[in-house]
Amino acid sequence: MRIQAIQQSMAELGVRRFLISDPKAIEYVLGKRFHVSERFLACLFQDEEVVLFLNRLFPYENEAIEIVRFHDIDDPTLLLTQRLNGPDLSIDRQFASGFLLKCLKHRPDLNVSDGSFIVDRIRARKSKDEQAKMLLASQINDAVMGEVVDRLRVGVSEVDIAAFIRRRFDELADGVSFDPIVAFGSSTADPHAQCQDRKLEEGMPIIIDMGCIKDGYCSDMTRSFSLKKPWNQEIYDTVKEANLAGIRAVKPGVRLSEIDYAARKVIEEKGYGACFIHRLGHGIGTDVHEPFDVSGVSDVVAFEGMVFSIEPGIYLEGQGGVRIEDLVLVTEDGCDVLNAYPKSNEVLP
Repeated sequence: MRIQAIQQSMAELGVRRFLISDPKAIEYVLGKRFHVSERFLACLFQDEEVVLFLNRLFPYENEAIEIVRFHDIDDPTLLLTQRLNGPDLSIDRQFASGFLLKCLKHRPDLNVSDGSFIVDRIRARKSKDEQAKMLLASQINDAVMGEVVDRLRVGVSEVDIAAFIRRRFDELADGVSFDPIVAFGSSTADPHAQCQDRKLEEGMPIIIDMGCIKDGYCSDMTRSFSLKKPWNQEIYDTVKEANLAGIRAVKPGVRLSEIDYAARKVIEEKGYGACFIHRLGHGIGTDVHEPFDVSGVSDVVAFEGMVFSIEPGIYLEGQGGVRIEDLVLVTEDGCDVLNAYPKSNEVLP
């Protein structure tokens, strides 16, 4: 069915040839993840045919498509270019430059363009089954966040909490969707802080950013806390309001850049604009980061079935930071928030 969706999207856009090289996108279309390392892997959609170029080291059968197999001593780019029935070729953004240069050497007449949007917009529109799987993954995330909070006590370390998160997601789901970010104190000023053996103390800011994989789909959520007493109530309240403003802005027909602005404006009006140093969000599905970016430069328009994060943050270098992240599902007239863990218990007893 996803093959037909790609072909329909190509027809709507007037694209005759499209090459997918991203293993994650190929898995989405064919239902099989290939771990080929540096070797060539590509799926060509051309008119009515679908051709997978696959090294013989990786056995695979699929009656719905044609498979062109090759050895390590073969030049797969030559096989590809010989198969093309015209000069215009759309490729995804992941197609390696080394392979592209070889293709151009074989076919100097090639007119190459970026066709990433063809598959991106299909992956971004989640079916009802996909939505249900993502909701379940978020419900597991909510439950484990509650268990994490129970363990945030004086003397516990970042690495201890991260290990607990991994263990619980191994038990309740299919593992983590990314390495958990557990940050205490000044390390919360780094949006991608690496877990260390730092011990929790009273009054320290805390950031927990985590997610799991369940039935092939990812969750992702961030909550910020402090222990016993507030770290910076104004910053927490500002980030929370920015998060809620971003969520309120989500509905079909709204540009993702406008959603970013709705949240960012709250932070800028409080004088912390320079401390919000990343985009507002990202798409999510079978991978924790998928198209499309929710950022000030995104001209993509939200449509029903999209799932993406809303995660504003304020970071004070050398001091600490706050980030609050939820996943939203775009509905007919707004959005549903997939996370249910509260944002009102920022000061832990």
